[in-house]
Amino acid sequence: MNQSADATTPSFDPRIAQMLAYFQANLARPLQPENLPSIRARFATGRDGELAPGVTAEDIEAGGVPVRLYRPAGEGPWPLHVYLHGGGFVMGAARADGPLSRRAAASGSLVASVEYRLAPEHPFPAGVEDSYAALCGLVEQAGALGIATNAVTVGGASSGGNFAAVVALMTRDRGGTSLALQLLEIAGTDLTKSSYAWRTFRPGHDTTRERDLAMVDLYLPDMPSRAHPYASPLFAPDLAGLAPAYVMNAEFDPRRDECEAYVARLQDAGTPAVTRTLAGHVHGSMTLKDWPPAQAWEAEANRVLAAGNAAALAGRPLTTQDLQALTPPDD
Repeated sequence: MNQSADATTPSFDPRIAQMLAYFQANLARPLQPENLPSIRARFATGRDGELAPGVTAEDIEAGGVPVRLYRPAGEGPWPLHVYLHGGGFVMGAARADGPLSRRAAASGSLVASVEYRLAPEHPFPAGVEDSYAALCGLVEQAGALGIATNAVTVGGASSGGNFAAVVALMTRDRGGTSLALQLLEIAGTDLTKSSYAWRTFRPGHDTTRERDLAMVDLYLPDMPSRAHPYASPLFAPDLAGLAPAYVMNAEFDPRRDECEAYVARLQDAGTPAVTRTLAGHVHGSMTLKDWPPAQAWEAEANRVLAAGNAAALAGRPLTTQDLQALTPPDD
C-alpha cells in the first residue's frame, strides 16, 4: 500500500480497491432476512478449495454439532485447533479446504472447523454455544480422533474471531479444557460498535457502523445483550486466567481499535497477549488468493499456531515475551 499525495487518502493495491468496491456495492443492497439466501450464496462463491498435499478432510459430529476435520500427514496424536469461520454471524460455512488444510499442514494441527448455527434463524447465544459444545465434544473423542489434549487451541476470523475469544472465556468460566492459545484474526470484540473508528468512517473500511449494527441486530435482537461478555468479550469484568492471545488486525479495519483495546485489557489482567497490525490490509483481505501480503498473513498465523503447539506439547505456557518474539518487525 502506498500513500497518495493526499496523506489522508490511501492508495490501495488494485486487488484491495476491487474488494472495497465490492463492499460498497453490497452496502446498496438492503440487509433484510429475506435477502439472506442470496447474500449467503454470493458469500460462498470463489472459495479456495484445494486440499494441501498430505492433508485429508472428514466430516464428523462433536457435541451434537457438525465439524469438518483437516488431518495432517503422519501419526497422531496431533494438537487440536478449533477454528470458527467468519460471516457476520449470519453467513459462512465450516468448509474452507484450501486455507484450513494448509493450516493443518503448516502447524501440524488437527484443524476442526465448526458448522455452528447461523442467525437470525438461531440468534445469540446459539452459534457460540455450538462452538463451545463442539470443542468439548472433540476433546471427549480425543482417543478416537488422535488429539493431544495438552495442546488445544482456538481461533477464528471476523465474527469467528469473536466466537473464539468468547469460547476462551467460556472455557475458563466453565472449567473446560485448558487452551494453549487463542488466535484471533480481524475479530470483533465490541458488538456495541462504540469505538471512534466505528463512529468515523474512513477509506478502507469495509462497512459502516449502521450497516454492521443492522447485521448485529440479526444476531442479538435485544439491545442489552450486545454488552454481554459472551457477545462482546471486551466488556468481560475479569480477563485473568485466559489463554494467551495473538491478535491479528488489518490496518484499515474499524475493528482494529476494539482488538487493541481488548489486548490492553488482557495484558492489564496478566494474560499474555499481543496485537499485530498488518499494513495495507482491509477487513478480509487476508483471504485474497495469490496476493503476497495475504500469503504473508497466512504464513504468520500458521507459524504462531505451530509455536503455540510446540510450547504446549513441551508443557511450557506461552508468555507475552514469547508472543512478542513471534511478531515480525513492522513492514
